[in-house]
Amino acid sequence: MDTNEFAGRVAVVTGGSEGIGYDFCRALCEVGCEVYFCSRNAEKGELAAKALGRQAHYHRTDLAAPNQIKSFAAYVREMTGRIDYLVNNAANDDRIGFEELTVEECDRMWALNLRSFLLMSRACLELLRNGEGKSIVNISTTNYMFGFEPFTIYNATKSGILGFTRSLARELGTEGIRVNMISPGWIMTEKQLRKYVTEEDKQALLRDQCVKHLIEAKHVSPVLLFLLSSAARAMSGQNLVVDGGKYFQ
Repeated sequence: MDTNEFAGRVAVVTGGSEGIGYDFCRALCEVGCEVYFCSRNAEKGELAAKALGRQAHYHRTDLAAPNQIKSFAAYVREMTGRIDYLVNNAANDDRIGFEELTVEECDRMWALNLRSFLLMSRACLELLRNGEGKSIVNISTTNYMFGFEPFTIYNATKSGILGFTRSLARELGTEGIRVNMISPGWIMTEKQLRKYVTEEDKQALLRDQCVKHLIEAKHVSPVLLFLLSSAARAMSGQNLVVDGGKYFQ
């Protein structure tokens, strides 16, 4: 992979103000992309843009609202007129027991975790056609592959990304637009460490993984760059698992 090809190209990342989304923005900025990213939390988004530097452009967007997805795409269109790379990353991973599930929770999870991927890709399609990179990467999880609890609704939405990725790869492949997917394992982001990860969890991960170190966002970003790059020109409709070798497909 020659990272020089990224220089001057335009990347769009959803959910880019923290976690692996922020590290995606960092990696793309470092190889020379102009990065347009969104999140719902304006304070975090603006702080992230400041930390990333002049190549990063933040737009507050609630991806559960279709009109705001259109507004974000219109902002990118006005600023650049093209998109080379689209990274659908934003998600909600709330723990919801099945017996506590409501229609409102279903709609909330579906709207952000899956519907936004479809609507964002559709809103950016003409801009991708104008670009050179012509690559979409959708971010899912290994969680649905294991069927962990209490993640039934979360896993239902995240597993849908696989079908979406493969179908869209077929539909857009004739135009030279590639669509792939990354399924990370449990990534040790600040939020996960603060809210969920225990020392017992860390020990269990190290026991079950082939490689004996915890997985961080910086381990996922190089895989993203590869899939976006022309080095992966023969890959579309694929799902790459980044979890230290815990799950074998």
